Amino acid sequence: MKIKNFIPLIMATLSHSFIFAQDKKIQFHLQNWDVEINPENLEVSYTKLNEKNTIASTLQKDLGEIANLTFNNTSAQWLFPAKQLSVSVTHKGDDLIFKFDSNKEQVLEWPNTITVKNSKNLIIPDGEGLLIPVQSLFWQNSIQKYDASEYPMAYALTLPLFGIQTENNIISYISEKSLNNTLNIKNQQNRMYAVQSHEFRKIDNFSTYEITINYNETTNPIFPSQIFKKQLIEKSQFLTLDDKQKLNPNINKLFGAMHTYVWGTGRTIEFLNAINKLGIEKMWIGTDEGENDKFKISKDYIQTAKNLGFLVGPYDTWENIQNPRTADTYLSVFPNAWPKAAVIDKKGEPIKGFHNRGYEASSQYFALQNPTNKDLKDRLNKFAETGINSYFLDVDGTGTLHDDYSPEHAMNIEQDLNNRIARMKLISEDKKLVLGSETAVYLFVPSLAFAHGNTSVFNGPHWKLTRNKKQYGAWYPTERPSFFFKSINAPTEYIKTKFNSIYRIPLFQAAFHESIITTDRWEIPITKFKNAIKDRLLLELLYGIPTNWVLDTQMVKEQAEMLKKLNAFFSPLHKKIATLPLSHFSWLTEDKLVQRTQFGDDVQLTANFSDKNYKDIPAKSIELIWLRDNKKEIFTP
Repeated sequence: MKIKNFIPLIMATLSHSFIFAQDKKIQFHLQNWDVEINPENLEVSYTKLNEKNTIASTLQKDLGEIANLTFNNTSAQWLFPAKQLSVSVTHKGDDLIFKFDSNKEQVLEWPNTITVKNSKNLIIPDGEGLLIPVQSLFWQNSIQKYDASEYPMAYALTLPLFGIQTENNIISYISEKSLNNTLNIKNQQNRMYAVQSHEFRKIDNFSTYEITINYNETTNPIFPSQIFKKQLIEKSQFLTLDDKQKLNPNINKLFGAMHTYVWGTGRTIEFLNAINKLGIEKMWIGTDEGENDKFKISKDYIQTAKNLGFLVGPYDTWENIQNPRTADTYLSVFPNAWPKAAVIDKKGEPIKGFHNRGYEASSQYFALQNPTNKDLKDRLNKFAETGINSYFLDVDGTGTLHDDYSPEHAMNIEQDLNNRIARMKLISEDKKLVLGSETAVYLFVPSLAFAHGNTSVFNGPHWKLTRNKKQYGAWYPTERPSFFFKSINAPTEYIKTKFNSIYRIPLFQAAFHESIITTDRWEIPITKFKNAIKDRLLLELLYGIPTNWVLDTQMVKEQAEMLKKLNAFFSPLHKKIATLPLSHFSWLTEDKLVQRTQFGDDVQLTANFSDKNYKDIPAKSIELIWLRDNKKEIFTP
């Protein structure tokens, strides 16, 4: 039925909440805020006394009239017949939960946040997390310059959410799933705002679009992550590192360990002994080698690394297939896969692989092999026979999922997701190897012990810089590629978008610190940018995460002092906090250059990113307080 003006429909009160419709508006009283919903245009407004703030609306003008508005004690439902779209709203605590269903292929643009008053910052889980001032011309120009206004949420955001910080509140928008959702950063009159959209697709059986809105009187920028984490725990979908190490005790070897990839002489026992002589008792070592490389990873190397207490494992990828006769890496050669394992697009064409190398490999093809995943199991067995105790599987954890229109191995993105989770279990559960992947989005966190890349934010400037091989470095010489070993000064804009602490917030750590260990990208070792080392180290220590290196014997000699000094501070700290939640984050100065985190009730870290002392903390330094013992330490890179 349609709502008649000024005729209230008052329903029973339940747990101090109520719902009624008046003047074509639905009203809820939640735990700490009142909400008014206009079902005809999907406007959602926070109301308090004479204050009103519309925190969600829609860009769409073609929704048509509503029908079949119904109520019960805790919810409202209605239809948009013209759009074949149904809407339901429920509430729980301070959460307002919307669900949209449709049996029509279409895009719904909602919520639109252009109407939010007093918005100051956008909270975006790009990598670890960005805090973007809505009136910043620098960010408006950067987003435009790098064509970075659109975030396909499944792979471009590590968490399925975004938020808005106002003068006195945090508004959180949390999706039940990120699949088929897109977040757009838009600009009107030099003020940015966010719009999320969802695509209803037949290939997905028109899955439900569900999003929770929370309006809270706090200015804590990690609050959206804390709500999301609470939701996961309530749904029994949160696995801790303690849970994971019960299945694989070797995960404990990550606690207190820095991470490094090795090239050339880094693949020698001499290198391992050099690391050990620095007093480093824990380290994750990733190996990658070409068929013609002089130095190879031997079984003796692997056994020696394990004897020293290290984790050691190969870099591998199951995402790319190439013609065995012309492949540029043996990692893209699967005996039974070329070319029939290629992902096929809607037009019936195989999808080209990364940098047009071969084809994207269909996870469904491997899942349908007899026996299941035969090619992948054969690859895994070959590596496992060398004695490794860890494994890095590139791409799988990033959320880059495919629809496959091949009649032989058809799948949608949900099936691809499930296939990847299943094959990760081959590594982590069947082989008991400590598993990592690239830039793990939330969907894959339960399946992984570590990930490389989550720390990195706003990667547009990075891709541009890496394409300049003369400046950044190339993939040669073979034993010491300058791409990794060449140390340069990063451009000012690169540093400001990626490493400036005032725009960084630990969103991912707030959700998952005690669930997965993350680092920066593998091609951005800590030594890569001479003019960013200090700020990067302070950020990583503040967030309680390891530093990622690229090492060989020469680099160990050059960086011996820093390796020894950093390990002495970081390793005991990380051993303590690796399994603790990041419980608090705050700015201690108005310029945001002094920041504080806390892990459980055990450790407090205060980083001074400024060029002057803050109380007893020197410039560009971090203070560690062991709260239970009231002991302090200072680390200055």
